[in-house]
Amino acid sequence: MRSIDDPAWHHNPRLNAWLEAARTAFDSLAAETGGDWDYSPASLDRLERLLLSRYGTWEDIYHHQDDPVLMAAAWYLGEIAVRRHGAVWAWSPDGPRPGDDWPGSPRLTYPRDGLTAPETDALDADEETGEDPLPTVVPLSHVGSLYAEGEHHLATLLEHFTAFEQWRAGVPG
Repeated sequence: MRSIDDPAWHHNPRLNAWLEAARTAFDSLAAETGGDWDYSPASLDRLERLLLSRYGTWEDIYHHQDDPVLMAAAWYLGEIAVRRHGAVWAWSPDGPRPGDDWPGSPRLTYPRDGLTAPETDALDADEETGEDPLPTVVPLSHVGSLYAEGEHHLATLLEHFTAFEQWRAGVPG
């Protein structure tokens, strides 16, 4: 079992405090930007424009992970995956671990306990061969990817969950 699948990663004071702060920051950002945030993938274009107008580099994002606007953006992006794809928020209850990328921000994954028995068996078989179809993504990392070389968009985060849904559809049931 991956550590992120531990129920303690899904309900803990550290995660709950971040989610509350990010949700509050989003409420402020929504009020500042005129509301009408509908949690649709199409609304991510608007969020991208907002972020690109406020931050100039990847370093601005990485070194200010606790900035309220960045927290709001990461939360909103994550909430789209939660609401549309059944993702769950997860974060180590014990604080950052050595080697953590984006230590100041939680992750999203798909709940392993939501899988059927055939899906669990297929997942176990894939994991034995080094594959891991369960998505684990850091929304703030996707915010930072807007500044990477090439063309990047926030909606790419959702592709991880779409790919997982396609994997699930291919598992004999």
